[in-house]
Amino acid sequence: MNARTDLIVVGAGAKASGIATKVHALNRLGLGPLTLKVIEEVEPAASWLGRNGMTSGEEPLAVTPIKDVGFPYLSHREFGEAGEAIDAETMGFSWQRYMVGRRDYARWIDAGSPSVRHRDYGAYLQWVLARASEGVCHVRGRVSAIRLADGCWQVDVAEPEGATRHEAGALVLTGPGVHRSFPHEDAIATRVFHCDSRREEFARLPEDGEVDVGVVGGGESALSCVMFLRGFRPRARCTVYTPMLPMSRGESFLENRVFSSPDAVEWEALDQQTRRDFVKHSDRGVFDPPSLAKIAFEREVSFVTGRVIDVAAGAGEGVRLEYEAPEGPGGREHDYVVNCTGFDLLAQLRTLFPAELREEIERQVGPLWERPAGTEVPIGRHLELRGLSPRLQIPGLAGLSQGPGFANLGALGLLSNRVLQPLLEEKAARKELGSERRMEYKSLLFE
Repeated sequence: MNARTDLIVVGAGAKASGIATKVHALNRLGLGPLTLKVIEEVEPAASWLGRNGMTSGEEPLAVTPIKDVGFPYLSHREFGEAGEAIDAETMGFSWQRYMVGRRDYARWIDAGSPSVRHRDYGAYLQWVLARASEGVCHVRGRVSAIRLADGCWQVDVAEPEGATRHEAGALVLTGPGVHRSFPHEDAIATRVFHCDSRREEFARLPEDGEVDVGVVGGGESALSCVMFLRGFRPRARCTVYTPMLPMSRGESFLENRVFSSPDAVEWEALDQQTRRDFVKHSDRGVFDPPSLAKIAFEREVSFVTGRVIDVAAGAGEGVRLEYEAPEGPGGREHDYVVNCTGFDLLAQLRTLFPAELREEIERQVGPLWERPAGTEVPIGRHLELRGLSPRLQIPGLAGLSQGPGFANLGALGLLSNRVLQPLLEEKAARKELGSERRMEYKSLLFE
């Protein structure tokens, strides 16, 4: 059993980088001490580098990298007078500092601050995680089980040297989750891919001939898939099935403000439908303009406005998709199909949590896994599953309840502030209590 730590983060991606940076800054300023463990099975920034999963790493980043691990640098809202010093310390991990260190900053600025690739952003995250060291420990291994015991989280990790167990007072789960269900016949399993299929799986697509691929989904996963396939198999024809007309993400000041400062519009006070509409039209089911421009003139890429309702074997060896479109039902056949309908974080929790833990969580917070469709997951201000003790923080589920920036790269600095604020308050309360007890002890000695 390892020593208990304050916080465990599962996944060494962008969110973990932001949290590690802020833990480092707080400890350097003497506001801790806080301890953090980051558990990662593959490598830091694995989802960004193009060596894991479908993405090639060549896709353009959907947001400007200036929105780095400390953005929006408004820590005074969570930490009061200490916020300015916290932001100043965090600036040492900024995108600007990273590019200056590489001697590329002036060149990037002079070029008009162009969008960067996923792999470039991944290299930045690796740089951050290597330097954010004060109170931060990295564990390489696969999380095999999570338990709740003695008022803390116990995380079992299958490491290269053997199994270990780690304890923490709070737990943060990051990552996209697992791909949503895509029922299909067993006979066509080898012709169906998913959002998290690895590149070597796509090697099944013939390299020396034309191939027809249906891509189901209307968001970033679908667009990344199309861009990857166009590079991996240039002769591939791609048809994207999206329930709505293809839309590009808006980048107005007001929209961006909601991502970085949800309190500015009193996000939590908005009715649920208003929040859902904003997320749908600015984050989910939309394509980022630079990526969309790359495929806009390609004859091999087409769109079908419709919702896929059935996936079955085709007349030959291919796959037949049945869909509902505005003009009525339709059907088409493809050689292969890719499920890009998105990921399900709750499904991931189901695999990590044993049945007794799931029951305990639902006893404290109410129905979760079998809740009615459209029900909002109860996520609190600190991105925690509301009502559960100890804290289980799931930023990826906080987009609807707390603001759209928490589910993506829109406000990593605000995300880390929200996650760490209760920890810092608890530390301060214990220090104050300890000081009071020491004063009481001294008064007893001199009575």
